[in-house]
Amino acid sequence: MQACVATQSAALVQHRLSATQKPTARAVHAAVAPVRAAASSEDASSRRQALVVGVAAAAAALAPAGPAYALSGFSALKDTRDGYQFYYPVGWQEITVDGQDAVYKDIIEPLESVALNIYPTARESLEEIGNPDEVARTLVSKALAIPGSQAKVLKTAQRKDKDGHLYYALEYVTKTNNYERHALTIVTITQGKFYTLTTGASERRWPRIKDKLQVIVDSFNVYY
Repeated sequence: MQACVATQSAALVQHRLSATQKPTARAVHAAVAPVRAAASSEDASSRRQALVVGVAAAAAALAPAGPAYALSGFSALKDTRDGYQFYYPVGWQEITVDGQDAVYKDIIEPLESVALNIYPTARESLEEIGNPDEVARTLVSKALAIPGSQAKVLKTAQRKDKDGHLYYALEYVTKTNNYERHALTIVTITQGKFYTLTTGASERRWPRIKDKLQVIVDSFNVYY
């Protein structure tokens, strides 16, 4: 199910960007560092704060000059060719999905995954497309949600990294006859490439895993 959803979303995004050429095949040079998950007795708010602080503290270790290091409970993926990096939960397995640059998913919960796509674009900044709300509405209604599903944007945000790259983040839900998924997406543009990273879970599982999914989105960075 998830592979199908991911493939359809990738195709729709490619169409909406009106790319003049298809991405060429590439060899991914990735450093993956699994780390043992740490047990926690804190409440949900404390866990969220600790995870976010952990991402900020570990960001310096994810510099282009060195290998990727992950915080406790997460593995780190760093692609030195396409210039991106992010964390994903320990235990998620890498799978291959046509049209997607990197995909990791939980082997038990099929809707829990993270997918990274890269598309060529003539745009130089997200601001050329619109503000966070405008971009979110367009992506969710015409690309991220599969045809025939109901979709709703819950909130948006934006941030800049230390190198000035602008990111738009969005939270949304999609519902079909078979499932309801709660998702987070973050996008950015740099060096003629449009990056989209999406992670999510079933609505049923969202309250239990949302903090981990937020760490994935917060850890995503490009460095070219």
